[in-house]
Amino acid sequence: MRPRNPERHTMRHAMRNIVRTALFATAASFAAYGGVEGASAGLQTVVRDSAGVTIVENEAPAADSRLGWRIGAEPALSIGAVEGDPAYELFRVADATRLPDGRILVANTGSGELRAFDGSGTHLQSWGGEGEGPGEFSRGAPSGVGAWPGDSISASDRGARRFTVFDANGELGRTSRLPDPYQSLAGVLPDGKLVVVSSSGFRFTGGEFPDGLSRREVEYAVVEPDGGVHATLGTHPGSEWAASAEDMSVRPHPFGRNPISAVWGDLVVLGTNDRYEFRAHATDGRLARIVRLEHEARRPTRADLDAHFARRYENLSGPERSAALADVADMPLTDAFPAFTSIRVDELDHLWVEEYRRAGETRRIWTVFDPAGRVLGRLETPPGLRIFEIGPDYLLGATYDEFQIEYVQLWPLTRSNP
Repeated sequence: MRPRNPERHTMRHAMRNIVRTALFATAASFAAYGGVEGASAGLQTVVRDSAGVTIVENEAPAADSRLGWRIGAEPALSIGAVEGDPAYELFRVADATRLPDGRILVANTGSGELRAFDGSGTHLQSWGGEGEGPGEFSRGAPSGVGAWPGDSISASDRGARRFTVFDANGELGRTSRLPDPYQSLAGVLPDGKLVVVSSSGFRFTGGEFPDGLSRREVEYAVVEPDGGVHATLGTHPGSEWAASAEDMSVRPHPFGRNPISAVWGDLVVLGTNDRYEFRAHATDGRLARIVRLEHEARRPTRADLDAHFARRYENLSGPERSAALADVADMPLTDAFPAFTSIRVDELDHLWVEEYRRAGETRRIWTVFDPAGRVLGRLETPPGLRIFEIGPDYLLGATYDEFQIEYVQLWPLTRSNP
């Protein structure tokens, strides 16, 4: 997970050591991503206190309304290459962050490196590499990168249960390992304390193998950088899995609900996407704020599940597709679709909630809340852009072109008063 400061180009074979600004193929149809000015006008928010806990109840914005913020019609910067200097050839980007001096750090798990680019996109240096030595990363890492208190940088290695702190020039500071083999880093607080979570994956610990939907609890804690526990934050439902006792198999459910977490200012948001609710805890474990948005839960049907798998396996050959569909024919239905997909906190402490997309839906819609939890409205972000970081005036994320070439892109964001 990333610390607090918590998916189109035209191919040109002459390109070398270049970072280009380009339009998405779909961007031509957008003057800008955003919508009707003043979408939040008239939305009702009720704030009350209950035994010292602030509860914020929000009316849901109309589905087709848009907050009056604007995202540029094209990226201001795009890092990636079809061929040429390998430093620009990205593969399996897990995260990226923009530093105060304008540099962009990319967690390129395909090479096990952090790659640093200047504000114009020129490659400066690469740190790390795959290995077990100081400053190196295990396979599939670094899994996250972000600012560390002061002017340092942290990079997480989920598989090895460790995180590494570098100085601003990429010199190794220290490496720390989480003591629990089932823990991973969920966030970094402004004072350098860590939010950790036990594994949300499926674990069979003996006894009778589960059959049908299965869910384990996950536990959160705030710990000191040296591993000492500062406060426990309780247990919450983990990810939802579909298990089969007949063949002792298990797989994530496509409509399964999952735990969510984020550092929101000096609070830690915890919960699940079972319902549209966010519970924010102080670092001593005390529940400080509950934010809710009106939401009508909808139960999936067998037709919904069939449509999902039909799209997932549409590119397989006939026999392969038939076998894959037969394998999931008896998958159980969940009680409801997830209330939302994911959450992010921007650098101005606004909470961004990615709305859930059902089969066939391609638009990425986010509902934005102010730092106190009052809903502002909805915003549409560029198609295919996986957002890593939201700054005061930019979105930073990764995407692929039609040839599956990967790019990290910086998109301009203009905020207006809602």
